[in-house]
Amino acid sequence: MDKGKNQIHRIESGFEHNFIDKERIQEVHLELPSTAISVETQSGFVQKPYKHHKSICALKAFVILFVPFVTCGIYSLTGSPGAKSYFFNELMDKDPQTLNRHEKLVRLQTLFFRMPNDGKIADILAISYFEEGLFQDAVNIYLDALRLNGETAPRLMGYGLALVGYEGGIITQEAQNAFQKAADLAPDDFYPRLFLADALCQAGKPEQAVQLLQNFLSTMSKDVPGRSRIEEMIVQLRNTCN
Repeated sequence: MDKGKNQIHRIESGFEHNFIDKERIQEVHLELPSTAISVETQSGFVQKPYKHHKSICALKAFVILFVPFVTCGIYSLTGSPGAKSYFFNELMDKDPQTLNRHEKLVRLQTLFFRMPNDGKIADILAISYFEEGLFQDAVNIYLDALRLNGETAPRLMGYGLALVGYEGGIITQEAQNAFQKAADLAPDDFYPRLFLADALCQAGKPEQAVQLLQNFLSTMSKDVPGRSRIEEMIVQLRNTCN
């Protein structure tokens, strides 16, 4: 399927911190191909205490964006303790536009460490972790963002997708709850329904998955761009869940 609309966060006010640019945020899309994906993760960064038993099963019907992972952790970039302070001073003084992806992520981590109650930084850091395939970190920072900023459909979608990525494509009950809340907050948005339908498919309920999408399709206007995607997904679900 074609790339969908940008659903993660439209954080216009967050750009005033100059730690990430609009163009980069707009690159975060959801892809919903019909084939399965292998989700790669990395443990180079310090992990927060979110723990959950990982599943090895692959996502059947559709998946989240396949993102490149970071090749080294913070400490491989910052070097020895004696050089660490100098590095961060230099990094924070640089024009954010000149930083590479890894440096931008380190900068965001530093800013959030210094300002842990800044919801704008939490939003963008969560996206950055997700984008880099650091799903466990993304889960934890999305929880911070939800606590600091409240529940919105895009934020809940991001949290749910981070959980799906962490579980290797399996939609857990916690992720399903996040998608359901997103669907309730955005009744005209088809994205949450796609993942709710996939959760039903994974649970061995393909008929209910198809019915959920058909019910939603009946409420959509014929000229809505997402209508064709719903129709395609119904066909995919019928084929994949059998």
